[in-house]
Amino acid sequence: MRVALVCTGLGRILRGFESFTESLFQALSKYAPDVDVTLFQGGGRVGERRRVIPNFHRYDLPARWMGYDKGNMLEKRSFALALYPFLRRGKFDIVHYNELVMGNTLYHLRRFFGGNYKLLYCGGSTWFPAHYGHRCDYAQLLTAPMYEDALAFGIPEARVFLIPYGLDVKQFSTCSRAERASVRAELRIPDNARVVLTVANLDRETKRIDYLIHELSKMDQPVWLLAAGQKTPDTPGLEQEAEHFLAGRWRFVSWPQNRVHLLYGAADMFVLTSLVEAFGRVIIEALLTGLPTIVHDGPIFKWVTEGSLAETIDMSVEGRLADAMIQHFHFQRRTNGNSRDIVVNRFGWKNLITQYIDMYEKAARA
Repeated sequence: MRVALVCTGLGRILRGFESFTESLFQALSKYAPDVDVTLFQGGGRVGERRRVIPNFHRYDLPARWMGYDKGNMLEKRSFALALYPFLRRGKFDIVHYNELVMGNTLYHLRRFFGGNYKLLYCGGSTWFPAHYGHRCDYAQLLTAPMYEDALAFGIPEARVFLIPYGLDVKQFSTCSRAERASVRAELRIPDNARVVLTVANLDRETKRIDYLIHELSKMDQPVWLLAAGQKTPDTPGLEQEAEHFLAGRWRFVSWPQNRVHLLYGAADMFVLTSLVEAFGRVIIEALLTGLPTIVHDGPIFKWVTEGSLAETIDMSVEGRLADAMIQHFHFQRRTNGNSRDIVVNRFGWKNLITQYIDMYEKAARA
């Protein structure tokens, strides 16, 4: 059984898709070295069982002439066209991927030109079953609500797997607080400042960084905003808003994934202000590091944080987040060791990797 693990943005984009794909590749290498897996990515370094596929990039020419959305489509389709010969020559059995457009292109290439690979879509986005149900052979769904939606839509149970994202639980731990002072010094944040961290794309529509800025400005005490993630066309405007409402008490950073855990150690609270997520891997990272965590009151958020001390509130209501943050800072709430154990058991790679291998084997045999 040969597995192609595919991510077009890996090596060039800082998002959940990319960090998950890299983490899964490392976990398979560590816990299941006998699995024949090759990582195909859009940029970065090459290495053993790791290939960079040439393709147009969403921020490069000619994508900039076409606009971001069309450039994004061009990236995924050009990646699939360049990847297809590798899949045929390498006789891969499984293609495990996140980007729906890239997978759809591989589906049509297989349909017209042949190929025996099975398409295994990992549902890390908020697409409805109508979008992924008919152009992939199997779908990995990350939460119980998504799994139930797929079955209710009519996708056969044999074609879907309920397996969440996994994490390196040793990387994300309370040990990250040991470097708190040096990280704050690097970011030029005072030692005694209260810092609210969010890790997300720096945009308005999906991650709602503007909402977080405005809620922080409502607080009756000076609190800093630390926002870490991929910059977007919205970012310059968000930086102007942050300066207007927070007056120097903000930092926007785009740190590589292998340093992001240090930001959790430098913060006092974690907040994710998106109203819709397919999973929200950063929530688990925050819980593992012991940060008080506040997320939206939605079914997927409740499933992900089940058994933890994370607080879920209605973030569609103005002022609700500000009130919750004030309460957290007033009572100095923190997660406890038992909460971390629950998160480790649910999302640690050591417990999850056998489920991924079983999924590959079932898909390859069908």
